[in-house]
Amino acid sequence: MRTVSVFFLASLLIVSARPATASVLTWDFVINESQVKNGPEADGSTNSPATGTGHFEYDTSSNIISYTVTWNSLFGDLTKLHVHGPATAAANNPQHLIEIFGPPAIPASVDLDSDTWTDSHLLSTLTQPGFDPLTPATIIGIMQNGESYVNVHTTTFGMGEIRGNLGLPTIVPEPGTLGLFVTGCVCLCFRRVHKGK
Repeated sequence: MRTVSVFFLASLLIVSARPATASVLTWDFVINESQVKNGPEADGSTNSPATGTGHFEYDTSSNIISYTVTWNSLFGDLTKLHVHGPATAAANNPQHLIEIFGPPAIPASVDLDSDTWTDSHLLSTLTQPGFDPLTPATIIGIMQNGESYVNVHTTTFGMGEIRGNLGLPTIVPEPGTLGLFVTGCVCLCFRRVHKGK
């Protein structure tokens, strides 16, 4: 029994020491006009009644980025939708990290006033005119540092009507990693009970 317990304890320590290659990074955030920093108002906002939400997930083992973005009651029609960075919550950056719309073209099925868009794809190197290419590792590094934001561009506010700062991610272990952790804990507890008899 001691040999088995030591084995699981060693496995648990190995997993704990591994880099975050078996995790899912998640971001949940709100989108509104108060986060815009280059609008016409004195504080840089847009005074738009529009709101939205965002949810992003990145699987570190598969390099798949998934996201759902909503927007409601925009003043103007949606023209572009990007993730920008690196930038703090108080700054702007025209550089794109992820291009959702504009490019690519907005599908005809999308409501330009209020809608929800969900997509997932392999994260690849992003090439944007005027900027150095960004590799997936660089993009995720910027997002992990809390230096990215979603910008919702419209015909009324070309620089962005509403914005959502992603903030820092939540790290969720993959099921295999979590299962090994639980197994190790159970084994250690069993060893302690057995030893007390």
